[in-house]
Parts: sequence; structure tokens; C-alpha cells
Amino acid sequence: MVGFYKQRKEISMKNLQAGGFLFIGGAILMTSEFANLVPIIGAVCALIGGGMLVYYLFSQDGRY
Repeated sequence: MVGFYKQRKEISMKNLQAGGFLFIGGAILMTSEFANLVPIIGAVCALIGGGMLVYYLFSQDGRY
């Protein structure tokens, strides 16, 4: 049972890191002035990443 818990914790941490990278990457893209579409894509990435962060921080091991 301990091995299963450790495996679930590692998966949860990977999801948390993925959400963080998506949030930060989206925020960086939002500040870009390369084209008209790039800041919009960055805003979408930042919103999805922020939602993932909130979900995985306040859920119990990635489950509700």
C-alpha cells in the first residue's frame, strides 16, 4: 500500500509541475508583442495552467 501512495504522490507532483510550467509559460507569452494571436494563446495557456494549479493544490491527490 505504501508503494501505491508514493506512486500517486509522484503523479500528483508531476501534474502540479505541469500546471506551473503552463501558467508561467502562458504568462511569458502574454507579454510578447510578436503577433496579434500570440498574446491570446498565452492568455489561454495561463488560464488553463492556473486552473490546473488551483485544482491540484486544493484537491486530495488529484481527485475531488
